[in-house]
Order: sequence, then structure tokens, then C-alpha cells
Amino acid sequence: MNDYVDSLTSHVIGMIEKRKVNDPILSKELEQRAGVSGVKIREIIHRARTEWNMPICAENRGYFMPSNKIEADRTIRSLLSRAKQLREAAEGMEKHYMKDKQMRLL
Repeated sequence: MNDYVDSLTSHVIGMIEKRKVNDPILSKELEQRAGVSGVKIREIIHRARTEWNMPICAENRGYFMPSNKIEADRTIRSLLSRAKQLREAAEGMEKHYMKDKQMRLL
């Protein structure tokens, strides 16, 4: 990873780490303060959660660091639910093409 990415990641994570459940930071604010797109913010948060096991929480009011597992549970449940819905959608699409081994839209 280059120095810019390290610096950007540290900057974004640092802004989130200061926030608690009652004072989350919106993605738009992170984007403006870091000078990057929402896609980049989500990539940074994904990496922090998956590679560094950081419990960054998200809700419609923004991102924050939980004080305990109870505060994190809502985000955990939301992520698991979204994963289930995405899997179901992909499986539904696959089933379309499995009918009589169709390779194009019926």
C-alpha cells in the first residue's frame, strides 16, 4: 500500500473512531473532509472491518465506533440480513437460467 492510501485510510478511520452512537459521522462528511468518493469511504470501512476486525457501525445517521457489543449488534444483524438478501437474489437469477439449461432470457 502506498503512503497516500495509508494516510487516507488513517484519516478516515481516525474520524470514525472519535464518534460514538449518539454522535455518528455521515458518509457525506467523511467524503468532504477526506476529499474522496463514497465508494472509496465504503472500501476503507470494508477493509477496516474485514482485515483489521474493527467494529465500525453504520446506520442511517452515519458511522460510529460502538462502546460495546450491544451497540454493534444492530449493524451486525443488518450486514447479515443484507448478505442473505443478496444471496437469495443471486440464487433467483441462477434459477432462471437453470430452467431447461436456458442460456438466455426466456
